[in-house]
Amino acid sequence: MTETTPQVSSTTPAEQSGRQAHTATSPHKRRPGQRARAAGAVAPAPGPYELCDRPVVDVPTVLAAEFARRWPSDADGMDAVHRYALLPTGKLLRPALVMYAALAVGGEVEHALPAAVGMECVHTGSLVHDDIIDADEERRGRPAVHRAYGPERAVIAGSGLYFAWFGTLAECARNGVSAERIARAMAAQAEGGYAMCRGVFDELGFAGDLDCPVEDYLAMAGGKTGALLATSCRVGAILGGGDDAAVEALNAFGRHVGLAFQIRDDLLPYADASAATMGKPADSDVCNHRPTLPVLLAHERGTLDQRAAIRHALLHERNPEVALTRMRTLVEATGAAADARALAESYEQSARDAISWLPVNPYTEVLRRWSRRDPTPPTGA
Repeated sequence: MTETTPQVSSTTPAEQSGRQAHTATSPHKRRPGQRARAAGAVAPAPGPYELCDRPVVDVPTVLAAEFARRWPSDADGMDAVHRYALLPTGKLLRPALVMYAALAVGGEVEHALPAAVGMECVHTGSLVHDDIIDADEERRGRPAVHRAYGPERAVIAGSGLYFAWFGTLAECARNGVSAERIARAMAAQAEGGYAMCRGVFDELGFAGDLDCPVEDYLAMAGGKTGALLATSCRVGAILGGGDDAAVEALNAFGRHVGLAFQIRDDLLPYADASAATMGKPADSDVCNHRPTLPVLLAHERGTLDQRAAIRHALLHERNPEVALTRMRTLVEATGAAADARALAESYEQSARDAISWLPVNPYTEVLRRWSRRDPTPPTGA
């Protein structure tokens, strides 16, 4: 993999119906004062973003091009395993958060793009390891990495993606980010990565425990999923030059979005249409006797008969398809699905509240829209 930064495509703002942006072919332009910084001069802190100040970056297009560049079709060895794991890409939720957070505080594309790629590397590495732990044979509709390349290579390649996460910060330094901000971003990544691992570790202890308090489950989810989304926003804001208040606001945004995202992910197996689009088998949690939030809520709210049925479906039913079908009925009948959706919505509102005071610009607007229901990256800023 080479480490040169590609020329970045962008979109240009148009003064129509809410000052929307349309795609342009001109490259990303630097802010006034960029040349002075390159010559060693100290530039003033960026002020509030003005829409007419520079083109709006088409983040999804930039990210897609960067992943294709780093892992070309002729990759071999461990790079070939990484390409298989990373491409075609998923939603790129975490790298997009890095980019939008950096741009929202006035940062430059080249200062955050390598770190954004690194964030997807560590996420994908964790999925490679998760599929081995959970014995899931599919990921995104095709054989999981350990099925395609064997468990030994999958473990090593997954670990390699963790190291790539930190290597990308060195690229950000070469692209002009100060040593102080690189050190802060590295500390944030280490903290977030450790929290993610601790959350996954704690989740293993929940297997078969239908009496697990909902509060404990949410604390686990805050580490397993929320930590990396929060870290994505935090690192992006740091690399983009945000002040402490903006960094913490975006960190809180990511944490709340992460909890909402995990809850909605927990709900996917219990909706037929959603289950068909899951990246892993819909019966994975049932097969692993793992109670997710809807199941815990159903068990907590259910009658004695319903609680007994939930326990049997999760712990004793040998046919995963039958177990999942019964659990779907119980989750709906107890009102657990509706309660879980309401909780996800409350976290999404908390995410919007966390950044409500940030200056309005195309990137904070994307984040605010993104916090509504399914945080799928839009097709452009």
